Amino acid sequence: MGKLDKMIWNMKRKFSRRDFLKLSSIAIGAAALPTLSPADLGLAAPSMGLGRATIRLGLMKRPRWVTDRVKYIDIDEVVTIYRAVMGQYEGKPSWHNYVWFEVEGGYLHSSWVQPVKNEPQTPVTSALPLNGLFGEVYVPYTEAYESPDTKSKIVYRLYYSTVSKIDKIQQVNGTTWYHLFDEEKPFGFWVDGKTTRIITTEEITPISPDVTDKRIVADLDTHWLSAFEGKTEVFRTRFASGASFFDPVSNQQKLYITPGGKHPISRKFVSTHMAGGVAPNGYDLPGVGWVSIFATGGAAIHSTYWHNDYGRPRSHGCLNCTPDAAKWLFRWTTPEVTYSPGKIEVPWPGGTRVEIEGTPPTFTNDGSS
Repeated sequence: MGKLDKMIWNMKRKFSRRDFLKLSSIAIGAAALPTLSPADLGLAAPSMGLGRATIRLGLMKRPRWVTDRVKYIDIDEVVTIYRAVMGQYEGKPSWHNYVWFEVEGGYLHSSWVQPVKNEPQTPVTSALPLNGLFGEVYVPYTEAYESPDTKSKIVYRLYYSTVSKIDKIQQVNGTTWYHLFDEEKPFGFWVDGKTTRIITTEEITPISPDVTDKRIVADLDTHWLSAFEGKTEVFRTRFASGASFFDPVSNQQKLYITPGGKHPISRKFVSTHMAGGVAPNGYDLPGVGWVSIFATGGAAIHSTYWHNDYGRPRSHGCLNCTPDAAKWLFRWTTPEVTYSPGKIEVPWPGGTRVEIEGTPPTFTNDGSS
Protein backbone atom coordinates (compact mmCIF):
# COMPACT_ATOMS: atom_id res chain seq x y z
CA MET A 1 0.00 0.00 0.00
CA GLY A 2 1.51 3.36 -1.07
CA LYS A 3 1.62 6.46 1.08
CA LEU A 4 -1.18 8.14 -0.84
CA ASP A 5 -3.38 5.07 -0.51
CA LYS A 6 -2.59 4.83 3.20
CA MET A 7 -3.50 8.47 3.62
CA ILE A 8 -6.85 7.95 1.94
CA TRP A 9 -7.54 4.89 4.08
CA ASN A 10 -6.37 6.60 7.25
CA MET A 11 -8.44 9.72 6.68
CA LYS A 12 -11.46 7.57 5.65
CA ARG A 13 -12.24 9.91 2.79
CA LYS A 14 -15.07 9.08 0.42
CA PHE A 15 -13.37 10.12 -2.81
CA SER A 16 -11.07 8.07 -5.03
CA ARG A 17 -7.29 8.03 -5.25
CA ARG A 18 -7.61 9.64 -8.69
CA ASP A 19 -9.64 12.47 -7.15
CA PHE A 20 -6.98 13.01 -4.52
CA LEU A 21 -4.15 12.98 -7.06
CA LYS A 22 -6.08 15.50 -9.12
CA LEU A 23 -6.31 17.76 -6.08
CA SER A 24 -2.63 17.23 -5.32
CA SER A 25 -1.42 18.06 -8.82
CA ILE A 26 -2.86 21.55 -9.07
CA ALA A 27 -2.41 24.78 -7.20
CA ILE A 28 -5.45 24.51 -4.99
CA GLY A 29 -7.43 27.61 -4.21
CA ALA A 30 -9.29 27.87 -0.91
CA ALA A 31 -12.69 27.37 -2.53
CA ALA A 32 -11.59 24.08 -4.11
CA LEU A 33 -10.38 22.46 -0.90
CA PRO A 34 -12.56 19.76 0.65
CA THR A 35 -13.66 20.58 4.19
CA LEU A 36 -13.03 17.72 6.61
CA SER A 37 -15.11 16.76 9.61
CA PRO A 38 -13.63 15.46 12.90
CA ALA A 39 -14.79 11.96 11.91
CA ASP A 40 -12.71 12.20 8.73
CA LEU A 41 -9.60 13.27 10.63
CA GLY A 42 -9.17 10.78 13.42
CA LEU A 43 -7.61 13.61 15.41
CA ALA A 44 -8.69 16.54 17.55
CA ALA A 45 -10.01 19.07 15.07
CA PRO A 46 -13.13 21.21 15.26
CA SER A 47 -14.80 22.44 12.07
CA MET A 48 -14.82 25.84 13.76
CA GLY A 49 -13.13 26.76 17.01
CA LEU A 50 -9.86 27.84 18.56
CA GLY A 51 -6.38 26.43 18.24
CA ARG A 52 -3.14 26.94 20.17
CA ALA A 53 0.23 26.75 18.43
CA THR A 54 2.34 24.13 20.22
CA ILE A 55 5.54 25.36 18.51
CA ARG A 56 6.60 28.46 16.59
CA LEU A 57 4.86 27.67 13.34
CA GLY A 58 4.83 29.05 9.84
CA LEU A 59 1.52 30.47 8.60
CA MET A 60 1.44 29.43 4.95
CA LYS A 61 -0.38 31.09 2.07
CA ARG A 62 -1.73 27.72 0.92
CA PRO A 63 -2.10 24.36 2.72
CA ARG A 64 1.35 23.07 1.78
CA TRP A 65 4.95 23.56 2.91
CA VAL A 66 6.29 24.55 -0.51
CA THR A 67 4.52 27.88 -0.75
CA ASP A 68 4.88 31.45 0.47
CA ARG A 69 5.11 31.89 4.22
CA VAL A 70 2.88 34.72 5.37
CA LYS A 71 4.45 35.01 8.82
CA TYR A 72 5.27 33.00 11.92
CA ILE A 73 2.77 32.17 14.65
CA ASP A 74 4.45 32.16 18.07
CA ILE A 75 4.21 29.25 20.47
CA ASP A 76 1.02 29.42 22.57
CA GLU A 77 -0.56 31.97 20.24
CA VAL A 78 -4.29 31.26 19.95
CA VAL A 79 -6.01 31.47 16.57
CA THR A 80 -9.54 30.94 15.27
CA ILE A 81 -9.89 27.78 13.16
CA TYR A 82 -12.33 28.34 10.30
CA ARG A 83 -12.20 24.81 8.93
CA ALA A 84 -9.97 21.79 8.40
CA VAL A 85 -8.89 21.03 4.83
CA MET A 86 -6.80 18.46 3.02
CA GLY A 87 -3.46 19.71 1.72
CA GLN A 88 -0.93 18.18 -0.66
CA TYR A 89 1.41 15.23 -0.20
CA GLU A 90 4.98 16.56 0.01
CA GLY A 91 6.85 13.92 1.99
CA LYS A 92 8.36 14.88 5.32
CA PRO A 93 7.54 16.50 7.70
CA SER A 94 3.86 15.74 7.09
CA TRP A 95 3.67 12.43 5.21
CA HIS A 96 1.39 11.03 7.90
CA ASN A 97 -1.02 13.95 8.10
CA TYR A 98 -2.47 15.95 5.20
CA VAL A 99 -4.76 18.07 7.34
CA TRP A 100 -4.33 21.84 7.57
CA PHE A 101 -6.35 24.36 9.54
CA GLU A 102 -7.58 27.42 7.71
CA VAL A 103 -7.09 30.49 9.92
CA GLU A 104 -7.02 34.22 9.36
CA GLY A 105 -4.40 35.00 6.72
CA GLY A 106 -3.57 31.46 5.65
CA TYR A 107 -3.10 27.87 6.80
CA LEU A 108 -1.41 26.10 9.72
CA HIS A 109 -0.48 22.44 9.70
CA SER A 110 -2.74 20.65 12.17
CA SER A 111 0.03 18.56 13.77
CA TRP A 112 1.25 21.58 15.71
CA VAL A 113 -2.07 23.22 16.58
CA GLN A 114 -3.92 21.99 19.67
CA PRO A 115 -7.69 22.53 19.31
CA VAL A 116 -8.80 24.30 22.50
CA LYS A 117 -11.75 25.97 24.16
CA ASN A 118 -11.91 29.27 26.00
CA GLU A 119 -14.74 28.80 28.48
CA PRO A 120 -14.06 30.42 31.87
CA GLN A 121 -15.94 28.70 34.69
CA THR A 122 -17.80 29.79 37.80
CA PRO A 123 -15.50 28.50 40.57
CA VAL A 124 -16.64 26.18 43.33
CA THR A 125 -16.70 28.02 46.65
CA SER A 126 -18.24 25.36 48.90
CA ALA A 127 -16.22 22.90 50.95
CA LEU A 128 -14.47 20.19 48.97
CA PRO A 129 -15.22 16.49 49.45
CA LEU A 130 -12.71 14.70 51.68
CA ASN A 131 -10.66 13.42 48.73
CA GLY A 132 -11.02 16.55 46.61
CA LEU A 133 -12.33 17.01 43.08
CA PHE A 134 -10.80 16.54 39.65
CA GLY A 135 -10.59 19.55 37.38
CA GLU A 136 -9.75 20.14 33.73
CA VAL A 137 -8.22 23.33 32.36
CA TYR A 138 -10.91 24.78 30.10
CA VAL A 139 -9.09 27.78 28.64
CA PRO A 140 -6.20 27.69 26.13
CA TYR A 141 -3.69 27.91 28.98
CA THR A 142 -3.24 29.26 32.47
CA GLU A 143 -0.31 29.94 34.76
CA ALA A 144 0.11 27.77 37.87
CA TYR A 145 1.58 29.70 40.78
CA GLU A 146 3.59 28.77 43.83
CA SER A 147 1.01 30.51 46.04
CA PRO A 148 -2.47 32.02 45.45
CA ASP A 149 -1.00 35.27 44.21
CA THR A 150 -0.20 36.31 40.63
CA LYS A 151 2.96 37.96 41.92
CA SER A 152 4.33 34.65 43.19
CA LYS A 153 6.57 32.33 41.19
CA ILE A 154 5.07 30.64 38.14
CA VAL A 155 5.62 26.89 38.55
CA TYR A 156 4.05 25.70 35.28
CA ARG A 157 1.94 26.85 32.40
CA LEU A 158 -1.00 24.44 32.25
CA TYR A 159 -2.73 23.85 28.93
CA TYR A 160 -6.27 23.10 27.83
CA SER A 161 -7.35 19.55 28.79
CA THR A 162 -4.76 19.27 31.59
CA VAL A 163 -6.37 17.22 34.39
CA SER A 164 -5.48 17.66 38.08
CA LYS A 165 -6.87 16.93 41.52
CA ILE A 166 -8.11 19.98 43.44
CA ASP A 167 -7.44 19.49 47.14
CA LYS A 168 -7.87 23.04 48.52
CA ILE A 169 -9.90 26.17 47.76
CA GLN A 170 -8.90 29.62 48.95
CA GLN A 171 -10.44 33.07 48.51
CA VAL A 172 -7.93 35.90 48.06
CA ASN A 173 -9.07 39.46 47.32
CA GLY A 174 -12.20 38.31 45.52
CA THR A 175 -10.48 35.58 43.49
CA THR A 176 -11.18 31.89 44.08
CA TRP A 177 -8.00 29.86 43.84
CA TYR A 178 -7.70 26.09 43.42
CA HIS A 179 -4.74 24.25 44.89
CA LEU A 180 -3.70 21.38 42.62
CA PHE A 181 -2.12 18.23 43.98
CA ASP A 182 0.95 17.03 42.07
CA GLU A 183 2.95 13.93 42.98
CA GLU A 184 6.16 15.46 41.60
CA LYS A 185 5.75 18.75 43.48
CA PRO A 186 5.31 18.24 47.25
CA PHE A 187 3.69 21.66 47.71
CA GLY A 188 1.60 21.54 44.54
CA PHE A 189 0.56 24.81 42.86
CA TRP A 190 -2.36 27.23 42.52
CA VAL A 191 -4.56 28.28 39.61
CA ASP A 192 -7.38 30.80 39.25
CA GLY A 193 -10.59 28.81 39.69
CA LYS A 194 -12.16 30.42 36.62
CA THR A 195 -9.72 28.51 34.40
CA THR A 196 -10.71 25.03 35.50
CA ARG A 197 -13.86 22.97 34.90
CA ILE A 198 -14.92 20.49 37.57
CA ILE A 199 -15.02 16.91 36.27
CA THR A 200 -18.19 15.14 37.42
CA THR A 201 -18.52 11.58 38.69
CA GLU A 202 -20.68 10.78 35.65
CA GLU A 203 -17.71 11.48 33.38
CA ILE A 204 -15.82 8.57 34.93
CA THR A 205 -18.74 6.14 34.82
CA PRO A 206 -17.67 2.93 32.99
CA ILE A 207 -18.80 2.42 29.40
CA SER A 208 -20.32 -0.99 28.55
CA PRO A 209 -19.40 -2.46 31.95
CA ASP A 210 -21.40 -5.65 31.30
CA VAL A 211 -19.34 -6.55 28.23
CA THR A 212 -16.56 -8.98 29.20
CA ASP A 213 -14.93 -9.66 25.83
CA LYS A 214 -13.05 -6.39 25.27
CA ARG A 215 -9.68 -5.78 23.64
CA ILE A 216 -7.70 -2.96 22.06
CA VAL A 217 -5.65 -3.38 18.90
CA ALA A 218 -3.05 -0.71 18.05
CA ASP A 219 -1.28 -0.98 14.68
CA LEU A 220 2.18 0.62 14.55
CA ASP A 221 2.15 0.55 10.74
CA THR A 222 -1.03 2.59 10.28
CA HIS A 223 -1.21 4.25 13.71
CA TRP A 224 -4.87 3.45 14.09
CA LEU A 225 -6.20 2.04 17.35
CA SER A 226 -9.43 0.04 17.50
CA ALA A 227 -11.55 -1.09 20.45
CA PHE A 228 -13.40 -4.38 20.02
CA GLU A 229 -16.29 -5.99 21.84
CA GLY A 230 -16.00 -9.54 20.64
CA LYS A 231 -15.46 -9.18 16.88
CA THR A 232 -17.25 -5.84 16.65
CA GLU A 233 -15.21 -2.66 16.39
CA VAL A 234 -16.89 -0.08 18.63
CA PHE A 235 -14.32 2.73 18.63
CA ARG A 236 -11.43 3.93 16.47
CA THR A 237 -8.82 6.65 16.82
CA ARG A 238 -5.36 7.64 15.65
CA PHE A 239 -2.37 7.68 17.99
CA ALA A 240 1.33 8.52 18.16
CA SER A 241 3.76 5.79 19.26
CA GLY A 242 7.32 5.34 20.52
CA ALA A 243 10.10 7.11 18.61
CA SER A 244 13.84 7.78 18.71
CA PHE A 245 15.45 10.81 20.36
CA PHE A 246 18.92 12.22 20.74
CA ASP A 247 20.41 11.38 24.14
CA PRO A 248 22.91 14.07 25.21
CA VAL A 249 24.41 11.77 27.86
CA SER A 250 25.47 9.05 25.39
CA ASN A 251 25.66 11.52 22.47
CA GLN A 252 23.60 9.23 20.26
CA GLN A 253 20.05 8.43 19.27
CA LYS A 254 18.01 6.39 21.75
CA LEU A 255 14.99 4.39 20.69
CA TYR A 256 11.84 4.34 22.83
CA ILE A 257 9.84 1.49 21.34
CA THR A 258 6.19 0.91 22.12
CA PRO A 259 6.37 -2.73 23.30
CA GLY A 260 4.80 -5.18 20.89
CA GLY A 261 2.64 -8.13 21.85
CA LYS A 262 -0.36 -8.53 24.12
CA HIS A 263 -0.47 -6.66 27.43
CA PRO A 264 -3.21 -6.33 30.08
CA ILE A 265 -3.97 -2.92 31.55
CA SER A 266 -2.72 -3.07 35.13
CA ARG A 267 -2.82 0.53 36.41
CA LYS A 268 -5.02 3.54 35.70
CA PHE A 269 -4.95 7.17 36.81
CA VAL A 270 -7.44 9.94 36.14
CA SER A 271 -4.42 12.24 36.30
CA THR A 272 -0.69 11.88 36.77
CA HIS A 273 2.55 13.81 36.26
CA MET A 274 4.84 12.34 33.60
CA ALA A 275 8.51 13.27 33.57
CA GLY A 276 11.76 11.74 32.35
CA GLY A 277 14.76 12.01 30.07
CA VAL A 278 17.40 14.71 29.76
CA ALA A 279 17.18 18.06 27.97
CA PRO A 280 16.69 18.88 25.16
CA ASN A 281 14.53 15.78 24.59
CA GLY A 282 13.36 15.16 28.13
CA TYR A 283 9.79 15.84 29.20
CA ASP A 284 8.06 17.29 32.24
CA LEU A 285 4.29 17.06 31.82
CA PRO A 286 1.97 17.83 34.74
CA GLY A 287 -1.68 16.87 34.62
CA VAL A 288 -1.64 14.14 31.98
CA GLY A 289 -5.18 12.79 31.96
CA TRP A 290 -6.90 9.45 31.45
CA VAL A 291 -3.84 7.20 31.84
CA SER A 292 -4.15 3.44 31.24
CA ILE A 293 -0.81 1.67 31.81
CA PHE A 294 -0.47 -1.63 29.98
CA ALA A 295 3.22 -2.60 29.93
CA THR A 296 6.18 -2.99 32.26
CA GLY A 297 8.15 0.23 32.13
CA GLY A 298 5.06 2.41 32.15
CA ALA A 299 3.87 2.38 28.51
CA ALA A 300 0.33 3.72 28.60
CA ILE A 301 -2.58 5.04 26.60
CA HIS A 302 -3.08 8.63 27.70
CA SER A 303 -4.34 12.08 26.81
CA THR A 304 -2.05 14.53 25.02
CA TYR A 305 -2.00 18.32 25.18
CA TRP A 306 1.52 19.08 23.90
CA HIS A 307 0.85 18.21 20.27
CA ASN A 308 -1.88 17.26 17.80
CA ASP A 309 0.51 15.10 15.80
CA TYR A 310 -1.12 11.68 15.56
CA GLY A 311 -0.33 9.07 12.96
CA ARG A 312 3.42 8.59 13.42
CA PRO A 313 6.09 7.70 16.01
CA ARG A 314 6.78 10.63 18.35
CA SER A 315 6.39 9.47 21.97
CA HIS A 316 8.67 7.93 24.60
CA GLY A 317 6.88 4.60 24.19
CA CYS A 318 3.30 5.48 25.17
CA LEU A 319 0.29 5.67 22.89
CA ASN A 320 -0.52 9.40 22.70
CA CYS A 321 -4.22 9.96 22.00
CA THR A 322 -6.51 12.96 21.82
CA PRO A 323 -8.08 13.92 25.17
CA ASP A 324 -11.53 12.70 24.10
CA ALA A 325 -10.19 9.38 22.81
CA ALA A 326 -8.04 8.71 25.88
CA LYS A 327 -10.99 9.49 28.15
CA TRP A 328 -13.33 7.16 26.24
CA LEU A 329 -10.80 4.31 26.37
CA PHE A 330 -10.17 4.96 30.07
CA ARG A 331 -13.88 4.57 30.81
CA TRP A 332 -14.41 1.60 28.49
CA THR A 333 -11.47 -0.53 29.62
CA THR A 334 -10.98 -2.50 32.82
CA PRO A 335 -10.05 -2.31 35.61
CA GLU A 336 -12.77 0.22 36.38
CA VAL A 337 -11.81 3.36 38.30
CA THR A 338 -13.96 5.19 40.84
CA TYR A 339 -13.88 8.98 41.23
CA SER A 340 -12.27 8.60 44.63
CA PRO A 341 -9.38 7.84 44.72
CA GLY A 342 -9.25 8.18 40.90
CA LYS A 343 -6.68 5.45 40.42
CA ILE A 344 -6.33 1.68 40.62
CA GLU A 345 -3.73 -1.08 40.36
CA VAL A 346 -4.59 -4.75 39.89
CA PRO A 347 -2.45 -7.90 39.89
CA TRP A 348 -1.98 -10.31 37.01
CA PRO A 349 -3.89 -11.19 34.82
CA GLY A 350 -4.90 -7.52 34.83
CA GLY A 351 -7.68 -5.88 32.87
CA THR A 352 -8.48 -5.23 29.21
CA ARG A 353 -5.86 -6.59 26.81
CA VAL A 354 -3.92 -4.17 24.60
CA GLU A 355 -2.51 -5.81 21.46
CA ILE A 356 0.33 -3.94 19.77
CA GLU A 357 0.77 -5.01 16.16
CA GLY A 358 3.01 -3.89 13.30
CA THR A 359 6.65 -2.85 13.02
CA PRO A 360 8.23 -0.38 15.46
CA PRO A 361 10.40 2.43 14.04
CA THR A 362 14.16 2.46 13.65
CA PHE A 363 16.41 5.47 14.21
CA THR A 364 14.70 7.62 11.63
CA ASN A 365 12.06 9.59 13.50
CA ASP A 366 12.33 13.22 14.48
CA GLY A 367 9.41 13.37 16.88
CA SER A 368 9.33 14.46 20.49
CA SER A 369 7.50 13.69 23.74
